[in-house]
Amino acid sequence: MMRFSKLMLRVFLKSPEVRRISLWRILLKIALVIVTDLLQAAITWNAMKQAKDPQIIVMVWQIWTSAIVSLAITQHYLITLSVQAHYHLLNIELRQVIDECRLLSFHSQRRGAFMTRCCSLADQVENIAKFQSQLHSIVNHLEKVFGIEGLILYGGYYLLSIATAYMIYSILKSGHESLQMSFMSMIISFFLCFFYYMDAILDLINILNLLDDHETMIRLLEERTLFAHTLDVRLEQSVSYFWHNHK
Repeated sequence: MMRFSKLMLRVFLKSPEVRRISLWRILLKIALVIVTDLLQAAITWNAMKQAKDPQIIVMVWQIWTSAIVSLAITQHYLITLSVQAHYHLLNIELRQVIDECRLLSFHSQRRGAFMTRCCSLADQVENIAKFQSQLHSIVNHLEKVFGIEGLILYGGYYLLSIATAYMIYSILKSGHESLQMSFMSMIISFFLCFFYYMDAILDLINILNLLDDHETMIRLLEERTLFAHTLDVRLEQSVSYFWHNHK
């Protein structure tokens, strides 16, 4: 998995456009991860002051496993973000190709220039299709690698929701003393829940953006039906083949 992540990092660094699209979301993700981990460490440190040795060992193990899970989730986020950014750029390129194909199909040109341009557009479509296939393979690989981790993560979100609801109810009913929490621990816990859910929402938005770009590509390919029947056969076949393999 680390080799796969390093490969995606090299691809990311080679593309200025991908960096431009993704930079602020990467910085936001890193900031949320750091803040969440620091808040969790603060809560654990505060609890360790009153804990016994066996409990301290459990708390240290909890921080360690949480850091590993956080690293895996961050890897998944960054790889998905890179794929989504490449999808977005492919859609821009495909939009330009589709628009030019439509113009060519309705405007007569000299035969030699027309054939040359159609061949060039067919090459572009095939390159886009090849790269999109690679991106699709990456997504499939991610699903296999992070499938179990994803179930654990969403299970954690569910348990945290229950714990948060119980904590809020208990504090409103009996005060934070009923949970044997200090006022500072209560404040830190609320901030932790807030940033934890912010991180979850950011992951969800990332996945939704990828799905949205995938649907956009399908809609662009469906515009091939608007072409007049005057395009080069190879160009029409390239677009149709791309659509049939992408839908």
